[in-house]
Amino acid sequence: MSALTFTLKSTPLFTLDATPLTPENLAGKTLADIKKIKIVYGREAVRLDALFTVKGTNTNDIRIEESTNKLINVGYGMGAGSIMVKGNVGDFLGQGMKNGCLTVHGNVGSWAGNAMSGGRINIKGNAQDYVGGGLPGDTFGMTNGLIYIKGNAGDRVGDRMRRGTILIQGKSKDYCGSRLHAGTIVVLDKVGKLPGAGMRRGSLVLAKKPLHLSATFKSCGNLKMAFLRLLFTQLARIEPEWALLAKYAPEAHRFSGDLARNGKGEILILQRYK
Repeated sequence: MSALTFTLKSTPLFTLDATPLTPENLAGKTLADIKKIKIVYGREAVRLDALFTVKGTNTNDIRIEESTNKLINVGYGMGAGSIMVKGNVGDFLGQGMKNGCLTVHGNVGSWAGNAMSGGRINIKGNAQDYVGGGLPGDTFGMTNGLIYIKGNAGDRVGDRMRRGTILIQGKSKDYCGSRLHAGTIVVLDKVGKLPGAGMRRGSLVLAKKPLHLSATFKSCGNLKMAFLRLLFTQLARIEPEWALLAKYAPEAHRFSGDLARNGKGEILILQRYK
């Protein structure tokens, strides 16, 4: 069966809510039924085939082509199958995602992975703020799953994150890992100001020492950590391009904190093999 493919006919003028376009919502529907589905476009509900060219039959393998940042809620609540997007997307990528694989060959907006509890999100470009973070009023951000960003990320990556893994190959802006409850965030380039601010537990793994680290983190010196070897080995098995982690030794300069909370979190500054 060929992938079920949605191709935007023209650039939307308003936000376009992609919530219905998941394997669960489309399972068992004919192509004719799918074309009749109404989606929210700005303040109106519009038939799918008025905005997209639709072809293919495999509802477990969804493709979205010619995408733009006006497309929001891609992969909302998905629990199986795969969605692959060519182009940029807007906010709330993979919100409430429970399982499956969601890949974007482009840039994404804010709140990617919000309320995510499983599955995997691959972002081949850059992401804006609050990746894996909670919305205002949420107790937690993402509670499980894996998010990979090949490019850069904005402010407050993993804010209030409860569990899971975020791997950023590029840079992260300010307050990375803020209010972290648990889980692991890895950043292989520079981070902005005050990483780990207010973190309770969890690990923030950085390839480069931040310029601005809060005084409420305590240096524990350089330590050899089997956890890092296991983490890097496991990630490399998931994705071959993450084999680049092999250049880092299972040794890090450890800072414990945030001591303004309970001090049970950690920031690990990686050491390269010499």
